[in-house]
Amino acid sequence: MKQLFSTLLVMLLCSVAYAQQQDSVTISGRVTDYDGQPIDSASVWWQNPQFDIAIEAITGKDGHYTARVPKGKYQSVSAIYLPSYAHMAMKSGLPEAEHRLEFWAWDFIADRDTTLNIRYNRMEAYGLRAFRIPGAMPTYQIYVRPMSLTRFYQWMEKTKPESILHGEALGDIKQESQSKDAKESQWAPRPEQQKVTVWIDGEEVPVLMKQEIKEYFDANEYANAYLLTVDLPKHPKAGLPYRVFKVELEDLENGDRGEGLYYMEKEIYVK
Repeated sequence: MKQLFSTLLVMLLCSVAYAQQQDSVTISGRVTDYDGQPIDSASVWWQNPQFDIAIEAITGKDGHYTARVPKGKYQSVSAIYLPSYAHMAMKSGLPEAEHRLEFWAWDFIADRDTTLNIRYNRMEAYGLRAFRIPGAMPTYQIYVRPMSLTRFYQWMEKTKPESILHGEALGDIKQESQSKDAKESQWAPRPEQQKVTVWIDGEEVPVLMKQEIKEYFDANEYANAYLLTVDLPKHPKAGLPYRVFKVELEDLENGDRGEGLYYMEKEIYVK
């Protein structure tokens, strides 16, 4: 009887393990800087819409990481070596030249084993979104708010804010009409100082227009962001149920760099 119970228990555990294996995928890759140097002990997080961490992986000395991730759609994937993250590095006294901002991949779709290589430096591609306007020109529109760390520190020195809110819930905040006297928080370069390169599914596409726009935090404060118009890929890839947009940013004035990804599920309409 004991032997039968042990056999059944082993079979049950194997069945559970197999089910879990079928409902998850392996994401692996390498985290480096823009010189190709590996970043040891960097955190890679899969997050929900509240920026709570669902899964975490840590890189080794060679910059590699591996994570077993439940299948599904994640609001974001971010990566940073925490001691270098600006908010923590300011408090620890790390030299300013070694401060960094994180990498972001938005609406990450975990539907298959994937290699996700990550680079980051001193600029975030924050809030990245891509969309098409029905009935308009055959192009993609991409929203992004570049956040240059050098410019952020310059803004802090100039305005001396009492606090910097980060990741707070905004659902219950009432948005008032914008004020004519609203102040700009310039964390991004001006258009002539901002180099932008865009790839769709690995194919570089022309940036047709680069519009500087205002993103209001409240009625009295806004940051400068961008609406990019880019061409469609000439050789679109088949087989994937989504497109992967990669946007690389470089501040031509101070050298801050960064990149981000956005996963867009393909539209399926009645023909």
